[in-house]
Amino acid sequence: MLANVPQERRRECWWIVRRDGTPIAGDQGGAVVLFAEMRLTRPLGRVLRTLRLSPVLDTLDGLLARYRASLGRFVPEGPAPQRYP
Repeated sequence: MLANVPQERRRECWWIVRRDGTPIAGDQGGAVVLFAEMRLTRPLGRVLRTLRLSPVLDTLDGLLARYRASLGRFVPEGPAPQRYP
């Protein structure tokens, strides 16, 4: 899915690939696209897009990424939870 993204850019940030195959970098508006694509957060995504708050979310994402190691202690070790049908 990331064939259109140069290899050296793939590890710079997280990516979301839209249904039409367009890759969006997480630090270039990906958070708003993610909210807009998920059913439960779609209204929030529309509000964020309308208010043009993508730069705010990108800054917040960068701030959280800086403290990833210290925030990681709140995530339990072990396998991820299973989703039951």
